[in-house]
Order: sequence, then C-alpha cells, then structure tokens
Amino acid sequence: MTSPARSAMQPSLPLPTRAVLLIGIILLVWLAYSGLIGWRTTDVEWWFVPWLEHIIQHGARASLQAPLQVQIEGVNGFANYSPPYLYLLVLASAASDWVSPFLLVKLVSVAGAFFCAGCIYYLLRALASPGAALLGAAASLLIPSVVLNGPAWGQTDMVWSALAALSVAFALRERWAAMMLAFGMAVAFKLQAVFIAPFLLYMVLAYRVSPRYFPLPVLAYAAMMLPAWLAGRPAWSLATIYLEQAGAYRWLSMNAPNPWSFVQYTRLISYETGVLIGSVAAVLIALGFGALSIRWRRLQGADLLLLSVTVAAAMPYVLPKMHERYFFLADILAYALAVARPRPWTISAAIAIQLGSVAAYASHMLSFAMGKYLGALLIGAALVILLHHLRLALRPARRPASSSAIA
Repeated sequence: MTSPARSAMQPSLPLPTRAVLLIGIILLVWLAYSGLIGWRTTDVEWWFVPWLEHIIQHGARASLQAPLQVQIEGVNGFANYSPPYLYLLVLASAASDWVSPFLLVKLVSVAGAFFCAGCIYYLLRALASPGAALLGAAASLLIPSVVLNGPAWGQTDMVWSALAALSVAFALRERWAAMMLAFGMAVAFKLQAVFIAPFLLYMVLAYRVSPRYFPLPVLAYAAMMLPAWLAGRPAWSLATIYLEQAGAYRWLSMNAPNPWSFVQYTRLISYETGVLIGSVAAVLIALGFGALSIRWRRLQGADLLLLSVTVAAAMPYVLPKMHERYFFLADILAYALAVARPRPWTISAAIAIQLGSVAAYASHMLSFAMGKYLGALLIGAALVILLHHLRLALRPARRPASSSAIA
C-alpha cells in the first residue's frame, strides 16, 4: 500500500549533500560502536559469554537439545533466552578460533543493530522516498537506545523489535502473509514482540484480513524452534518456553520506565495483586485498540504507523514485570514516525520516548536510581501526545479521503 502523501516526501537535499551526510553517519557509527564495544556488562559476562563458551566446548547439538545450565561465580547462568538467540551464538562460535567470546557476543548485538536498520529502511520506504529512507535508516544506528542496547550492553532487543517493525512495514503494504510470519518470528525470538499484537488485531478487523492467514504466526514460531527440536529438545519444552520464564522474577518493575516503578518503590500493593491488575489492564487496552476498527475511520499510511507507535509504547507502560529495555520497539517506531512525518509533535514524542528509555538504561547501567522514574514521566507525556493525535486521526474525515489526518 502506498501512502497518498508519499510524493510529498521526496527529499529536497541534492545527491552530493545526501552522500556527504551518509558518509558522516558511517564515520560516527564507527566511532561510537568501536568506542563502546569493549564496555563490560553483567549480562554479557555472567550470561551470554558462558552460554557461548558452552557452545564452543560442547557443540551446537548438545547445547540446543536441553536448556543450558552454566554456573559462574555463584550465578545460575540458565539460558532462559529462546533458541533463536542461541542459534546466533552457534553461528558466532564458528569464529571462536580468531575472536574472543566476549567480542563475538558484542558483534552479534552489533549485527542485530544493522539488521534493525535494514528493517527500518523497509518500513520508511512505505512512506518516504528511497533517499530519505536510506538516510533515516542509517541514522537509526545512532539512536541512543540502539547504541546502548547493542555495542555497549550487548543485548538482543534489536532483533525482535526489528522483526516486529517489519511486521508493521508489511501491514502498511497489505502483505498479510508476510505480516503474520514476521510477527511469529518476532515472538519466537522474544515474547515481548506481542506488544505489537493489538496493532495487528486492528489490521485484521479494519482490513478484514482472511482467516487463512491466522495460523501463520504459529507456523513461523514452530519453524524457528525446529533446529532445537531436531537437536533433541522436546517439543513441549519449546512450546512452553515463555511459561517457564514467566515466574523468573518477582518484581513489578525491572527498572522499567512505567508507573509500576513507583508502585514497587512505595509498596502500594503486593506483587500478586500488581500482576493481576496490570495483566487485566493490558488485555483490556489491547482489545480497545482492536475495537477502534469498529466505529472509527479506517487508518491508512502514516496514521497506521502512529497507531503502531502508540501500541508499542502503551503495552509495556501498563504491564508489570517489564525491563528497562522493553520500550525499544517504541523507540524505533517513534523514530520512524518522526522521520516519515516530521512534525513538532512527532519529533517531541520520539524525543520523549527516547529520553525515557535512556534514563531507564541509566538506572541499570550507571546505577542512576531516578532514571526509571524520570523515564516513566517522559514516556507518559509522549503517550498523551500520541493518543491525542491518534484520536484526531480516527475522527471521520471532513475533507477528501486522500488527505492524511496525521498532519
């Protein structure tokens, strides 16, 4: 599906200027990534490196046929990530004779950042010219949360978020099979990809997507688990990975920039009550986003991207048991919206979400305790902006249908 406003998005910059900007971005990426890739984090040293060393010592098959149990300095290094991440470590282990396990783990994360940039490019191409999309995608490598999540922290949120963003990109083009498959792959990589599910529910209802596409996410999930099953891991274990993870932590917030950080600090309610309230609220809000398709104007183009940003920010904002990194999908979608439709409010929302995420990262990486609370306020403000403009976009059009309500 091509946005009606796409012709208005042709870049005004001449080709030489764009080439200079692209070269400058590449140099900045090199400087930032090479400077931060040596940053030591507990996630990498206590978890990912031991997993990779286990793979190197025991081989791929032995490492995939059962959940890894690696003990390091009294820390239980149980590999509670889903098998697709372990597949990436298996691939990285091929270079273990030349590169240290620490650097290999970091390079996997850097590769994830570039994969994310590629998916952002494909998303932007639904709304912008090739030149604008290329510059926007390249510059996404310098988003603070991307730089911190990848080369600095060595985490993997770029991959599942990129696949979820790819699902949105396919939705903008009305490629329903690809949309469902990308969503299933994202969920197989990390459960937090379900944050985008209310957006997909809206697409299914508003665009009357055929039920024949509904099994595709399950098939994609199964396909992603197939190598681990062939290695000998039981199908039931692979199907219930996330059920096992659900009880891993008994905290309402893991430095997440959402209201549950305040609730946890003040001990207003018990853990069990918070999980119940937050889960019910999230389900109701998800159904509410889907219900927008019933009596409101059907969204198109950039208005759909606005909906995806709002959903990606709202779901981890109301859910308990969230980590500081779980707003990464909202980070990149808000950035894409600001690039595709640069307006004061889209830029303000993107900056607020980004600052909120970075503040929460600082709570973990720099022990800045106030970060998560400041982040909750910033992302809350961004949600107010997004919800206001989403309401405007959903109102019945009083002008030609080809006009975009996002302006």
